[in-house]
Amino acid sequence: MGASIRRFAASSLLLMFAGGAALAQPITLVSNTLNMFRDTRGANDVGIGQGDRFQFGADIVGGSAGVSLGATYDPTGFTVSQFACNPLAVNANFCSRTTAFDANKIDPWTIRFTRGADTSLFTGPSLAGTQAAVPFPVSVTLSGSGLTPTISWQVPGGFAPDGFRVNVFDKSKILPNGQADIVHSVAIAANSTSYQIPTTFSSGLSLQEGGNYTINLQLIDTRGDVPFTNNNAQILRRSSSFFAFTPLTGTSPPDVALPTVVNGVYNFSVTNVGPSNITFIDPFVAIGYDYAVGSGNPNFASVVLPDIGDGVFTLEFTDAGGAHSQQVQDGTQYFFGGTGVSAFRVSGIETSANLDPANATAFITGLTFTAAGDFTGTMTPITVFVPVPEPQTAVLAALGLLGLLARRRLRR
Repeated sequence: MGASIRRFAASSLLLMFAGGAALAQPITLVSNTLNMFRDTRGANDVGIGQGDRFQFGADIVGGSAGVSLGATYDPTGFTVSQFACNPLAVNANFCSRTTAFDANKIDPWTIRFTRGADTSLFTGPSLAGTQAAVPFPVSVTLSGSGLTPTISWQVPGGFAPDGFRVNVFDKSKILPNGQADIVHSVAIAANSTSYQIPTTFSSGLSLQEGGNYTINLQLIDTRGDVPFTNNNAQILRRSSSFFAFTPLTGTSPPDVALPTVVNGVYNFSVTNVGPSNITFIDPFVAIGYDYAVGSGNPNFASVVLPDIGDGVFTLEFTDAGGAHSQQVQDGTQYFFGGTGVSAFRVSGIETSANLDPANATAFITGLTFTAAGDFTGTMTPITVFVPVPEPQTAVLAALGLLGLLARRRLRR
């Protein structure tokens, strides 16, 4: 049978007939899952495009593998090309696509699903009411050792979400489109400010010690302001922010601020920092780090470094008295003095410490600030390549040494 095209209203999934003979089986959507909404996305390290987007899609009966998705804005003819769906560990039926947000394209779009020669068209929901962006949560922290840590956050004042979703990405599991897979997804109360990660994820998987994860926090405004039940069809607009973490082990600070990773740089958004409390920040590992405050932030007043390697580090900074290089012991709070500093470098982490570069809790740094305010600064790793002999090279080297010893014995 040749290509077939079917058009459906958002609520209609009827099998169509022509001349008394049934057409090819249409692509069937799971009831009440067709969606399109504004998605304001933060920077991330899980392969998801950041920025202001329209996201659209649905769940496909029987699974979304082999289905592609596109859309057309009929008033202007603007078209989003087809792209393959990517089933998730938490939902094998999941299918989504995005295009840039445009306040002038808020009428219903035509959403297009294809599988082989078959195409099915659906009329999406209205996007009226999406003109204002949803804010991101701030001061996201990780607390508790082991495999059931607690993530906490603050919702900016003036915004009351209708729902809240927590996703966990496993960066060791990469989908065909290059994105990390979602291994846990849950809707929690709209007024929540913390969430304890469970022993078993919604996918049936669990956190792994030393695993490399990103937590995705979504503030959601629903259509009709109804309570959110983890169904994308309910979403009118949302914000989606991402924070890298690895489960903590042993004794650790009570609350560690989590970074958003952008091109290898760790970016923080922490409110209410100051001189009277230590703020612990949580980057990936390297042989050293450059620290800097953000625009309008108070200066660094002091730093406390963790017990890593031999526990002795080189602290470099510049203040009114010029450039300084100071040896600092782990666990000792070093005060910069004066009006503090806006940037400093820590080096001297031995490569022999053999820290996992994907471990987001391996170098927890304590900071105080010269005044009350927010910290939106960065921490940039200083990396070095440490070559490791390949097994075959090591074997050849050993055989060469044995041959040399044998020749020496023959000479004697």
